[in-house]
Amino acid sequence: MPSEVSICNKALRYIGAEEIASLSQESRGARLCAQYYPEVRDELLEAHHWNFATRYAVLPQVAQEPPFGFLHAYRLPQDCLRVRRVLQHAAGVLQGGAAVADDETGIRTFEVVEGGILYTDVSPARAVMTVRVTETACFPALFAEALARKLAADMAVALTGSTRLYAGLRDGADKALDTARTADAGEGHADPQEYEGWLRARWI
Repeated sequence: MPSEVSICNKALRYIGAEEIASLSQESRGARLCAQYYPEVRDELLEAHHWNFATRYAVLPQVAQEPPFGFLHAYRLPQDCLRVRRVLQHAAGVLQGGAAVADDETGIRTFEVVEGGILYTDVSPARAVMTVRVTETACFPALFAEALARKLAADMAVALTGSTRLYAGLRDGADKALDTARTADAGEGHADPQEYEGWLRARWI
């Protein structure tokens, strides 16, 4: 089971730097890990609609007057990193800021502004969000690997001064993120090769 320290130590090993015992110890590696870790974690969480970081919630409406073009204002939870979509009704959703309905009519928008306020015409606002997950026990193994590799890339120049090392680590981080995204997107769906094999066994 990963921990913040174990993820940071994996990143330090990729760099070739000395490992740490805690994020609060007096060393350059620990200070950089403490600085970069929460930033990199949140960047990765925002980069994909992760299943483990998804929350469905009815947003509380706030009393403030929404700007021209919107009917309602809602408050987002403090740990919301990104609103993926707002459910409009059974037949359609607001996705990426634009409503998608069965008949492609009645296009509406939502907008998230500073202060964690969401404006929309929809009432009630049922939001699908990516939230900040700080408990490392919730991280899938491939996400933890992608986090360690991106953390290594982001700290490489500060720790070693090597842009060549950064470039190599960045390439590894991108590949690890792609792998984690692909695995996450496939959760809940049969693997095509496994499904094809099952069909052959069942019908042939």
